[in-house]
Amino acid sequence: MNILKIAENTVKKHNMLKKGDRVLIGFSGGADSTALLYVMLALKSKYSLEIACAHVNHGLRETADRDMEFCRAVCKKEDIEFFCISKDIKAEAEQEKTGEEAYARTVRYNFFDSLGYDKIATAHNKNDVAETLVFNFMRGASIDGLSGIPYVRGNIIRPLLDIKKSDIEEFCKENGYDFVTDETNLQPIYTRNKIRLDVIPKICNEFNPSFVDVIAKNASIIREDGELLDQMAEKAFSGEIEIEKLLAMPRPVRRRVVELFWKKSSGKEQNLAIDYVEDILALSEKNQTGKTIDLPDGFYAKVEYGRLLVEKKKEKISFCHKIFPGNVLKIPEIGKTVIISKVSNKPDVYLDEEKELTVRNRAFGDVFYPVKMNGKKKLSDFFTDKKMTEEQRDKTPIILCDDEIVAVGNLRFSRNFQNDTKTGYKIEIKEDADAE
Repeated sequence: MNILKIAENTVKKHNMLKKGDRVLIGFSGGADSTALLYVMLALKSKYSLEIACAHVNHGLRETADRDMEFCRAVCKKEDIEFFCISKDIKAEAEQEKTGEEAYARTVRYNFFDSLGYDKIATAHNKNDVAETLVFNFMRGASIDGLSGIPYVRGNIIRPLLDIKKSDIEEFCKENGYDFVTDETNLQPIYTRNKIRLDVIPKICNEFNPSFVDVIAKNASIIREDGELLDQMAEKAFSGEIEIEKLLAMPRPVRRRVVELFWKKSSGKEQNLAIDYVEDILALSEKNQTGKTIDLPDGFYAKVEYGRLLVEKKKEKISFCHKIFPGNVLKIPEIGKTVIISKVSNKPDVYLDEEKELTVRNRAFGDVFYPVKMNGKKKLSDFFTDKKMTEEQRDKTPIILCDDEIVAVGNLRFSRNFQNDTKTGYKIEIKEDADAE
């Protein structure tokens, strides 16, 4: 099999390279990345490429230093610039409270990006596509998760995706290209290793010897379907989500609009797991203001008066200050200033000027007696009637005298403090910038 020709066709078909590109190869020293190096060298003159290699020593096994030095020697032999860093992935992953594999991947790509090359070439092959699809299928994935590995993502290119692992190893052996073997890849210690070493071989041996080719073809078809849905979602997504409009979309498009909104709101590049997407859609279908669900990395989704929001969880706002009538109070926790001024014309409330007041945030069970209304009203119901967001509710100062609400900010005042035998006061709430 002529893998040079296959790789060249893959590069051309997916527009991976242009003349004069500076290409950085992720070089582990294994058969895949060694083959990739020599494929890129074969294409060097045709595309006038500048080629370099980068290696991350993860420090996860005793032979890690050996692999790093092997890569260095190959690059020296081929007169290629070599970049490398050493990391204690195990310790750093524990500190970051994340898995070793995921953390190692983040470290690798951050390092590659930092070197500033036009393209980053990685050695993923057809077997990796099959492995990824099976892995994602078992976890529960959307179409994106079942579309395998993209040929191009941003500046990352994968010229070997149409070539099987066995053909890559044969290519190296036929051409006398030495490579190293990561012995941990031969041990079923990670889920992906178990899929590679046990699941896929069993399927090939007992059910379909062409399983890798078949699943790679299916991934390609799924990817094309997904690209069409992406286009439809991007056309439908305005940057925010009005639930009524969301629910009018076909469900497959809804899922993708939710994914786009997640990425925009969270700043994340990774898609949400399909279970979270479905939870968000269920939340939207109920469309009940105030309802929330938790999402990964400290985010949550909520419904707020016909809109869907995705926000980072914040520490609960809490404040409690004292003020005498006629004074000014700054509340740094919410960036607001309370001004209680003595007035003779149309006061908001009447107070005993010697009586100290409390200014705090809302509390569970708060009630007050609004002017021009009989009976009492729950503060939460008042906020709902005003269609105030959670943030607006948290940042509204509640003014009390002897534990009874005098005023809800300057939005509504209590009829129990309308006795004109006392001193009249006007209550103003200003943003700090406006209060200067």
